[in-house]
Amino acid sequence: MRIEVQQQGRSARVSVDGRLDAAWTDTFAARMDELVRAGADTIVVDAARLDFLSSLGIRCLITLSQRLRAIGGSFRLADPSEPVRQVIDLARLGPILLVATNHAAAAPTTAAAFTGDGFTGERRVLDERAQARVESIEPSSAPQAWRGGASTIFLGHAALASAAADARGRFGECLAIAGALAVQPTDSPEPDFMDQGSGTMPAWIHAGLDVSGAMRHFAHVEAIDDRGAAVSEIMRACIASEAGPVAVAIAGLSAGLCGAAARTSPDGWTAPLDARDGDGVRKRLRFTGEPSWIGESALIAGIAGAPGCGVPGLVPLADGVHAHLHGLACAFRALPRAATPLATIARQLVLEQPIRGIVHLVDDPRPDGAGQSRVRRACVWWSPLAGGAR
Repeated sequence: MRIEVQQQGRSARVSVDGRLDAAWTDTFAARMDELVRAGADTIVVDAARLDFLSSLGIRCLITLSQRLRAIGGSFRLADPSEPVRQVIDLARLGPILLVATNHAAAAPTTAAAFTGDGFTGERRVLDERAQARVESIEPSSAPQAWRGGASTIFLGHAALASAAADARGRFGECLAIAGALAVQPTDSPEPDFMDQGSGTMPAWIHAGLDVSGAMRHFAHVEAIDDRGAAVSEIMRACIASEAGPVAVAIAGLSAGLCGAAARTSPDGWTAPLDARDGDGVRKRLRFTGEPSWIGESALIAGIAGAPGCGVPGLVPLADGVHAHLHGLACAFRALPRAATPLATIARQLVLEQPIRGIVHLVDDPRPDGAGQSRVRRACVWWSPLAGGAR
């Protein structure tokens, strides 16, 4: 099979010549995945020179159509050859494959420019009265039970266990949004997750930040170049828009996450972490060393503010930006550009995609350091913090 692609922005026209069967379905699917990763959400496949379409090829096309529909895009098989049309008619799939998927237009909302160093985008108001609050959960000898709600974010150290006693020695980096909780346990190399939607089984918390409240703004951003937009610059733009500290969540295509994760369970640490003690830090934490999980999906959440904003728990992230952020990497999943509830996206990424890792984001500006966490395109939600931290 020969595949020729013409892409312009979010639209792509694909010409195929040959057979879409077991021998070529994987190749075709991989090429379509590249287009979606590059930002295409409207794809037309010119099938005039497609000689044969097998059942496996039909399934590949239906999957592509469903994938684009899920993110608000469209798909159409154009000018199919007679053999291909006969197969489609026999399977009664014309309404799915030969007609572009159309969607009812969303209610118009006022969009404003949302730009920063390295990215462009537009923002929309979701709820002009929305505010977030953050509560700091301090380390304790007795783990605390935690059940997340639909508008709750948690980042810190947690463990999944049936009882508090079973959680001891298992605490690791955690990110939870809307009841979808993921943990990087220190007693296993594999991340784990749990759906707390039912609220029947809690996670056990050693320490962290509990952020509650609705999001005021939504934005979709695109990096100006392939290096990606620095997460710190997106934080800076969110802080500037509210003229104060914010709660933030980002979901999008990773251009590399940089951070650290607990090497040993924090409930066994006998003294606070001292950044000046290099050996002690390395015994407790492992670092990414270089930007990790490039090309995967990233889910990032936490709080950010300017230096001296009065919110406890913030640490320097970049010049003029302090933050406390956790990042989760998972298998790539295309996301809609339209304003979509954070809970919907977070639950899809945490509960439906294989999780690669979870880290506390740390920028490393040294010449030989890991650098900054970046995204190529992303959905961003944020809200002002009301009254600082409790």
